[in-house]
Amino acid sequence: MNILFDIGHPAHVHLFKNLIFYLKDNRYNIIVVSREKDVANDLLRHYKIDAISLSRVGATPIRMFGELMKRDFRILKLHQKFRFHFAFGTSYSIAHLSAVSKVKSFVFEEDDDDILPLFSAITYPFATGIIIPSCLRYRKWKKKRVLHNSYHELAYLHPDNFSPDEQVLEKYKLEPWTYILLRSSALKAHHDLKIKGLVGKAWQRVYELLKDYTTISSKEGDEDHRVAPWDMHHVMAFSKMLVSDSQTMTMEAAALGIPSIRYNSFAGKISYLEEAEHKYGLTFGFLPGQDDEMIQKIEELLKNRNLADEWRMKRKKMLEEKENFLDWQINFFRSLL
Repeated sequence: MNILFDIGHPAHVHLFKNLIFYLKDNRYNIIVVSREKDVANDLLRHYKIDAISLSRVGATPIRMFGELMKRDFRILKLHQKFRFHFAFGTSYSIAHLSAVSKVKSFVFEEDDDDILPLFSAITYPFATGIIIPSCLRYRKWKKKRVLHNSYHELAYLHPDNFSPDEQVLEKYKLEPWTYILLRSSALKAHHDLKIKGLVGKAWQRVYELLKDYTTISSKEGDEDHRVAPWDMHHVMAFSKMLVSDSQTMTMEAAALGIPSIRYNSFAGKISYLEEAEHKYGLTFGFLPGQDDEMIQKIEELLKNRNLADEWRMKRKKMLEEKENFLDWQINFFRSLL
């Protein structure tokens, strides 16, 4: 049986890596395709997952469309060679493959349909199944929906799947709970057009506020990463706080029980992060323009002497109510057979 995984983003490496290992251990033939997106291919190489890089991220709408066409064509050519039975990813291309073949495609998504209207329109009509958290908003393609009570990040950061290694901190001369992570995303995806994040004055205000703390800062696209991508979750797990404009890193922090501040135009709009914020109290979202409120919340968290213990309990409640998403993935695959 030949199975295709389409990896389009560094987070997708983590989302699928443990399922890929499981399937390989059970002697399924796995073909992984990827794209030149930030550190995605670096992560694949680190985890010794062989992958075929099909394209580079398009920086403009025209180039994005060109990349879409290129990936569709190249994945179809691969199918003609390998004859895939199933395809997994967060990808329009695997859905388009289903439109022209008998391959069953399953698109894993964590954003509401109205957050990704273009992606939804060109992907979901053709996919075999749409795998989403049960907390998401949706109106169309209801018969294709497969709901789970989990988050993508619990496929790799659930305590059954990940054990933070404190010794990793020695590589970066860090002490547990004493440093703060700062992250600014590129916000260049098709759904990020006109989206504002943690840049300019907002970034400077945060940086100035935290000048007396050890900070680990990174900006997407910079080649000089102080922390290796495969070490980031270990470093995050022992951090005091995350301040970023990244959806994925915000939810990763929540999965690890680390307080987080998120500042971008999506704040208040994405269901799974709203659940993490308002049901579990693990994170706080702020819109551009709410700089004072953001700074006030950071100051409040820094003054809280019981911060780590409080977030440990919040995480415990979340984990008690959510599934290990790796277990869910494995059981779902078995159900397909």
